[in-house]
Amino acid sequence: MNLIKSCFIKSSHLQTDIKSLFYFIICLILYCSTFNYLYASYSHEDNRLLNVSVKMNGNNITLEQVFQSIEQQTDFKFFYIKEDMPLKKIIKIFEGERTLYETLKEISQETGLVFNAINNQIIVKKGKTDQRNAVVHGFIRDKSNGESLPFVTVMIRELKVGTVTNTEGFYVLPKLPEGVFTVQVSLVGYKTEEFEINTKDSSTITHSLELESGSLVEKEVVVIGDRLELQQKTQTSYLTVKGPELNSVPSIGEADLFRTLQVMPGVKAVSEISSGLYIRGGSADQNLILLDGTVVYNPSHLFGFFSTFNSDAIKNVELSKGGYPAEFGGRLSSVLNVTNIDGDRVKFHGKGSISLISSRLTAEGPIGNGSFFLSGRRTYIDQIVKLAGRDKGSNALPLYYFYDSNGKINQDVGESDKVSIVGFIGRDNLSYDIDKGRLNMDMNWGNATLSTKWTHIFNPTVFSNFYATYSDYSARTTIMLGSVKSTQENGIRDISIKGDINFYPTNDHLVKFGFWWSQYRITYNDKFGGDEFYNYLTRPSQLSFYLQDEWKMSPLLTIQGGARAEYQTLTHSTTIGPRLSARYFLSENLTIKAATGVYYQYLNAIPVEGNSGFSPFDIWIPMNEKMVPSRSIDLVLSLEAEPIEHHSFSIEGYYKTYRDVLHWIDVTTEVENVNELFYVGKGRAFGAELFFQKRVGALTGSVGYTLAWTYRKFAELNKGNEFMPRFDRRHSLSIVGNYDIDEKWQVGAVFTYSSGQSFTSGIGRYMIRTTIGPVDHILPGSLYNHRLPSYHRLDLSVTKKMTFFGLNGSWFVQIYNIYNKDNVWFRDFDTQKNPTEITDFGLLPLIPTFGINVEF
Repeated sequence: MNLIKSCFIKSSHLQTDIKSLFYFIICLILYCSTFNYLYASYSHEDNRLLNVSVKMNGNNITLEQVFQSIEQQTDFKFFYIKEDMPLKKIIKIFEGERTLYETLKEISQETGLVFNAINNQIIVKKGKTDQRNAVVHGFIRDKSNGESLPFVTVMIRELKVGTVTNTEGFYVLPKLPEGVFTVQVSLVGYKTEEFEINTKDSSTITHSLELESGSLVEKEVVVIGDRLELQQKTQTSYLTVKGPELNSVPSIGEADLFRTLQVMPGVKAVSEISSGLYIRGGSADQNLILLDGTVVYNPSHLFGFFSTFNSDAIKNVELSKGGYPAEFGGRLSSVLNVTNIDGDRVKFHGKGSISLISSRLTAEGPIGNGSFFLSGRRTYIDQIVKLAGRDKGSNALPLYYFYDSNGKINQDVGESDKVSIVGFIGRDNLSYDIDKGRLNMDMNWGNATLSTKWTHIFNPTVFSNFYATYSDYSARTTIMLGSVKSTQENGIRDISIKGDINFYPTNDHLVKFGFWWSQYRITYNDKFGGDEFYNYLTRPSQLSFYLQDEWKMSPLLTIQGGARAEYQTLTHSTTIGPRLSARYFLSENLTIKAATGVYYQYLNAIPVEGNSGFSPFDIWIPMNEKMVPSRSIDLVLSLEAEPIEHHSFSIEGYYKTYRDVLHWIDVTTEVENVNELFYVGKGRAFGAELFFQKRVGALTGSVGYTLAWTYRKFAELNKGNEFMPRFDRRHSLSIVGNYDIDEKWQVGAVFTYSSGQSFTSGIGRYMIRTTIGPVDHILPGSLYNHRLPSYHRLDLSVTKKMTFFGLNGSWFVQIYNIYNKDNVWFRDFDTQKNPTEITDFGLLPLIPTFGINVEF
């Protein structure tokens, strides 16, 4: 209580904001409840019942007489088991004319009978008995390899209840009535399976199932999951990517997760040589990035050219662009949750790939009572430079390579417990002999993560995951100027313990709650010769709790509400972030969703490399006692539709406000406190996103368009006026297509277009006289007052499946920027010439790539 009280005392305007949000949440709930009451029908058949009127002449007639009267006045016929019906029961029913739907609802409330309308037939069944504790649960796996399958739809159509498996492949349907029911299990790309349950014989039924891959010529989409899965999600701005889909998007030698996500609406990058994600007006450090539950702090190779995620190791990716629930926190913009494959539980096998700049190798198979997988990759740009003889001499090129490796072991410990250990290590190395031994530079940076997860089923309705994780990011730069050595080191180490518990009290509620404790060690060290300029070390810790409930108020309306409380030791403050989202089915193929929430961030990265995305020099800095955590509030509204089968369309609007966001003061200076390194300001972002997608067939693909505005405001910058930072892009368009010519040949294409990024242009030139002579400088105009030319490019790929020495595989050719568009990276002003010479530095030209994939 004291912590909560101190939070509101410390930030008086926080109380006002939360109060406003609370009133908004109450209004939204009342609105949704009213909307649900006015449109309480669930299916097409229920709508027909609303359009038919019946007239009752008396309120003391038997149930049998009511059925007979309805059959005489309408085309509907009743079907039931006579022994189950209280036909002689006197029914107190409204006298006069009402809709058939209202009449049946009144009868149901009095007798407990259940009515299901199918065409012109009304099926009448006994209502639920006193036994309401039957439950069916289990795991759904892939039959070919034993891999757990997330987002599988599990339905009991007779009861109109259903659920979707979680990321562990676990499902549960609680509080079932007595009876014999058919459970249907379905997932796109797999054959639909059914099994029968009898809740009269047992109140607890465990039924795990293995799905067999379907022999469909149709294939799933390049990016974004199945419509059923997305409809079951209450949250807005949510998309999924399956691991194999990453390889369908043309790239430069390596399939890359971040570059795949960048073709989606609302997701941008500062440039094509940055893997940093800029989502709906947020900077790259405002995204929470998780790898099997472990935070990854700098997910990039080659200065951001590649992300750290190996596509061969990825099982599933979930991205929440906004309005994400209370189970996630610590960042203002988005959550990217990456899950690695578990490994094949049935047989040992592997696959490899080699291209012009890199190679990959993956192996997986059964071990003990579970499975394992191991995957690694390495680039060999350094070896190519050495073979070309360009590693020494006046025209020497940098020697650069990166490697990374993923590993995972899963073991089942009894029927209710599973333990997994996941590890990742990745390093980048760059060595550059700049001046024939007189000036040398060596750089080394990378991530290492290790996590242990214990999955435990307390009982069929309580499912839990507990994690112990370790994440370490470090970077070191060494420069030798003759005999003088200069070093710069920075890093962040994170040791965390967290737990997530899912409780399924009924089919209408999913309650989640959990905790997350983290201990950080953040360092920065700068030495030149024998002198030490900076030696920064801090060890903050952070604790958070969350609680949320997803409530199906009716078959049409679902509301998810929750809150997250966070406490950090340096600021000694507690923040509480409420979250709310709602989903309403306007029809079977039309869904409206809304979400809002308050989000806080206690860790920020100093973008040492000029806001160009993640780089090895970025330094993570925690808020201290002189600072308050950054905060954002967003509001999202979306409409999702499937106008034609296997064709989906969505339109989504958002508005987000930022407070206490930081802007690094890009001036070399000595400071006593961390807060003196930043300007503190506010911002806002708003826009609309359209997305169309064809998911199955020989031709699959998507079209996405974003119209967006992003603003920042700092009292010390731009005369206190708002400005548009460089990651503001007004228009963004992406078109992705894949076509299966036949069973062996596939072609793919990606076209992207966006407005040019904003930059600060010069409006004049002035001279300063110094001891070494006059020096010319550019007089800047308003901050980010101009834009570079618009950006666009087209990438193509051709893939052919074939066999190599009896092994299945494929070869591919990819062409990046096929029409060689000279896109502009940045604009440089050379004051050494008169008049000033303006030069545009370009991005990547046409780049062809060839590679081979082999399975063994």
